[in-house]
Amino acid sequence: MYNKTKENCLEQVTTNIYFNRCFSSTYKIIESFLSNNNSYKFKIYISHVCANSYLEEVADYFEVEPSLDGSDYVKYCLDFCFKHHINLFVPRYNVTTLINFKEQFEQLGVKVMFIGNSATYQLLDDKFKTYEALKDTDIVAIPKTFCIRNYVDFEKAHDDITKNKSSSCLKPISGIGGDGFKQILEDMKEVDELYKTTGPTIAMDRIVRVLQNSIDINPFMVMEYLEGDEFSIDCLGNKGELIVAIPRRKLDLYRQNIEYREDLIALAQKLTKEFSLSYLYNIQVKYHRGKAYLIEINTRMSAGIHKSCFTGVNFLDLAIKLLMGETVTTPDCIHWGFQIRTTENYEIVPTLAIP
Repeated sequence: MYNKTKENCLEQVTTNIYFNRCFSSTYKIIESFLSNNNSYKFKIYISHVCANSYLEEVADYFEVEPSLDGSDYVKYCLDFCFKHHINLFVPRYNVTTLINFKEQFEQLGVKVMFIGNSATYQLLDDKFKTYEALKDTDIVAIPKTFCIRNYVDFEKAHDDITKNKSSSCLKPISGIGGDGFKQILEDMKEVDELYKTTGPTIAMDRIVRVLQNSIDINPFMVMEYLEGDEFSIDCLGNKGELIVAIPRRKLDLYRQNIEYREDLIALAQKLTKEFSLSYLYNIQVKYHRGKAYLIEINTRMSAGIHKSCFTGVNFLDLAIKLLMGETVTTPDCIHWGFQIRTTENYEIVPTLAIP
């Protein structure tokens, strides 16, 4: 248990904000948010699955959560909000269940930063259903994708993808970030994985062996591997209207470019309207043969959203204002055209012309 009290804090004028199981990097955007406000106006409450020195440092109150899931976890969050007089809740974990208890939070006087309704969460949490919902629209290109339940499904999907001289990859239908993503390597044997650092790859031999010897597996996706640049677009919206979007081009593990891309900002606006999105969310796209393809829409702020704040857009501050009922508009001055290099800290290097 960790409890830090600010001196001379006036409880009656303080807004209590709760974050559940946020990313370790979230402390950076919380710091940015607090630096933009009177430090006595807000108190930060965080619960997490384990002790975390970064989150503990930025929190006024921190606690380790019990091992719960589903509706039991919802009850924990409701009890937490009641016990600590929470005013605003910025959820990350178990949101597809939490959204079904929106009225109970409202009865406690808690405003929750839900990006949409229950149907929206159920749809966007399932990548395959998201692709199905968008494949017949002209909003964004969808990679060739198949839902796999057995070896026969896999064989048909792989043949369909590779006949167009594309390679294939697999990923879970629902997941966070790159968890479970594997590019399928045709020229690597399963035994080669004993001697090579394969990273996000898997030998074709191994997939075949596993599927041929498995009867009951959870469905997963096999899709066309996209070979071009990958962008992460941090977004703030309000009931289907995009307020601001910042595209970040991923160069490698340590470098990202902040780029002004009218096509990607327009894409973010279309997806925001299509799904009537609000508050903070993130859109992942990747280019392939000159065209932008959707990877996924994350129904939460990204782990790297603090990097987009180097543009001068304080995403969390704007989202909190919106949640509190204030009018929020697109920031007048956004800084574009620089590279963020992650070393021990962050190095900002100008790289591109500002539009």
